[in-house]
Amino acid sequence: MPFNTTSALFDQGIYFAYDSPNIYCQSNTSASDYGNCYNTWGQAIFVQTDTTNYPKLPCENNNTCIRRTTTAGVRTLATIFNYSGKQGILQYFWTRTHSLLWTISNNVTYIRFVAVPAPSSSDVEFLWMLPARNYEISYWPIYDPIGNLKVYNNPYTISSGNVAVLRWQGTYFTSTLYLLISEESNNNVWYAYDTRVVWAYESSPLAIIPLDYNNDYVPYSELRNAFGYAYTGIDQPGWNAQDIISVLRDIFPDRAWAVYDDIQKILYLYNLTMDYVPDWLINKLAPVGVKVLQSPSDSSIAQAWVDALNARNLQIPPPSSSV
Repeated sequence: MPFNTTSALFDQGIYFAYDSPNIYCQSNTSASDYGNCYNTWGQAIFVQTDTTNYPKLPCENNNTCIRRTTTAGVRTLATIFNYSGKQGILQYFWTRTHSLLWTISNNVTYIRFVAVPAPSSSDVEFLWMLPARNYEISYWPIYDPIGNLKVYNNPYTISSGNVAVLRWQGTYFTSTLYLLISEESNNNVWYAYDTRVVWAYESSPLAIIPLDYNNDYVPYSELRNAFGYAYTGIDQPGWNAQDIISVLRDIFPDRAWAVYDDIQKILYLYNLTMDYVPDWLINKLAPVGVKVLQSPSDSSIAQAWVDALNARNLQIPPPSSSV
């Protein structure tokens, strides 16, 4: 069975190309700038449950943070993929987190406040790739040859908080993969992260439609039976191209979507024409033919599909300079 390899990049408050950005938030309630976040690319996460004394944080007002008003032991940041009946293989990840609290202790026996991919949505404290105590090395960075995991603790400094970087490469078979962080139910904490995940999946017909996992995908058993979910909106394998087309026609008749038949190598377009299909997607799929099932009656529907794909697959202009 041939496999496709793909990747997803999550940049929450940190742009992946920044080498050592001074991105941080102020969580000292006595400070005059409490609740501000600085130098963010997008929005950091700020957990503050007290809405009486802090109805709105400055970072909310200037759009540099996403506020959480409930605490969580383990918070699911994203569903990377969920392939019911299909095999996914995690091959590599890089993850970097800026956070308030100490992120790594005891030579990597314990990790908190680090965004990491994991096959379970409920347990990030003792991860499947987490090595045992590393007694051989007492300085950073640490490399564990058994787990093939390299960990950096504060490889550069930020004005407030700590920096953790993890790199792993290997082969881990799982049908589901989440991006998680352990908040340990702490309040008045913040974090920002950038994470790149590379995985492979069985070559199959693909549903090409960016979906919200909880609101668009999970409620419909027909979708879950027809194809798996991926954050990219592209790497969503199913069993039969015509079955995927049928269920998408039924559930999303007013949205734009595409289906790629990997046997005939035909790209089917719905509420789309080739004018809206980006070159990078054509290069990725390499179809030999295209069939338009329905032309778009409203160009905004087709444009929304393109914009969502570009955003989730980082086909967006980079910032002009580092911070």
